[in-house]
Amino acid sequence: MRKSKIRELYYGNLNPWERKYIYSPERIALNGKIDSIAEHFKNLLSPEEYAKFSEMKELESQVDAEDSADLFEHAFCLGALLMIDIFGYNGM
Repeated sequence: MRKSKIRELYYGNLNPWERKYIYSPERIALNGKIDSIAEHFKNLLSPEEYAKFSEMKELESQVDAEDSADLFEHAFCLGALLMIDIFGYNGM
């Protein structure tokens, strides 16, 4: 018997961030480039400058996380509104 997704969400058993990550070769390559550029700056900058650079990158990550949460909320609500329209459709 299939469990209700609403009930799973209510009990905290459904989390969209908890999913299997299967990265594409392109994503893996991008991560490798990012790592090598970060290493370049770590070698180039003084420890104090690199700490400031790392702080900036962390703040950018926080902004990206907020953007992702906002996008998720918007898309979820849009999907719900579409379902309301679908279930209320009387056209055929």
